Amino acid sequence: MISDDLHVFFENEMDLDSSVIPIERAQESFIDVATKGDTRLQLWFRTWGDREKGTPVLFVHGGPGNCVADYKNINKDFFDEAKFFVVEVDQRGSGNSLPSVRDIEEGVENMQLYLDISLKMMAEDFEKVRMHLGIEKWLVFGGSWGSTLGLEYAVRFPDVCLGLIIRGIYLNIEPEIASVYSRNAFVVQKDEVDERTFQLRQHQLQQFDAFAKVVFDEVERMREADPSVQECDPNDSKRLYQIYEAMILKGDRNATWAWYVFETNLMEEDPNNLLSYSEIKNDTYSEAQNVAFFEARLFARGTWEDPANLLERVDELKKMPTQVWVVQGTCDAVCPDQYARLLVKKLEEAKVSQTSYFVNAGHQSSCNGIKQALQKSVQEFLEHLATL
Repeated sequence: MISDDLHVFFENEMDLDSSVIPIERAQESFIDVATKGDTRLQLWFRTWGDREKGTPVLFVHGGPGNCVADYKNINKDFFDEAKFFVVEVDQRGSGNSLPSVRDIEEGVENMQLYLDISLKMMAEDFEKVRMHLGIEKWLVFGGSWGSTLGLEYAVRFPDVCLGLIIRGIYLNIEPEIASVYSRNAFVVQKDEVDERTFQLRQHQLQQFDAFAKVVFDEVERMREADPSVQECDPNDSKRLYQIYEAMILKGDRNATWAWYVFETNLMEEDPNNLLSYSEIKNDTYSEAQNVAFFEARLFARGTWEDPANLLERVDELKKMPTQVWVVQGTCDAVCPDQYARLLVKKLEEAKVSQTSYFVNAGHQSSCNGIKQALQKSVQEFLEHLATL
């Protein structure tokens, strides 16, 4: 599945003592993907596994705004280095890719380079990496935002995808935004649900109110300067996004941090690890800056400005030689499971071969139920591949 041209790359870039490279010795490189004026936009990527015989895999990280390093080598739990050749890419403007919004000194300035970023653009970036490495076809594997971008890539380039494994489904549609970024999403009456669910919703509501207060305070300042400015409805997701994005682009540290804390705390399962809205952690802030900008920009673009319409395009996935695997936690607070079920329904209607695993777990790939379902999906992919 890897062309002879790849060997030239390895001779220049890699230690040839062994054809199998463990993840701890993953080989790093950069590729130019665009220019903005005099600025080169470069993707950082790393490769590991069996470069000669391994099945190629594209890992699509989440966020957007996270990066490969945030996953702490978890992919070695999914991919046997003797069976796969894994390509992990820091998406445009994220992590080690340059210029990076994660740069603590230049990050806010670097945001200006990515105001036009889109799913299409990011999918095409992966194609440039694939062609650079001389890979004929690869498995696409991603979660959360990685499910969105992985799905976009697969429907846009199905002929080069061996299969698609996605987790924690996010479809970039307006109801999803409202299910997390509106107050009504977390309001329940005590007599309508069991005690555990009620307490969870109370926790989530407290998180949302802290998140929304940043916007309310900003609107109040705006109204003092201009009384014609309207107050903000806590259920107006679009306006919440617009105000947050404007503050993030100005480098407002409180807004940037609050955006990151809200999502992080919704995903966190251990109450002892919850972040404080009022205490910015300097060692985490660069990640927060990266995530806040790209989430606000890309979610808004794909929802309101240039709708992704992923569900209407899934029939393209029939061109893949294997199938789609969907892994979803039924307790996922940031990517609610009803949207994964909607995706599965659309796949079935389009007669796209798929297997879905809905497990009693949260969002992260490290959750036991999610991890086990992903491992099973990878094994099933190999079994499918062996029959081709």
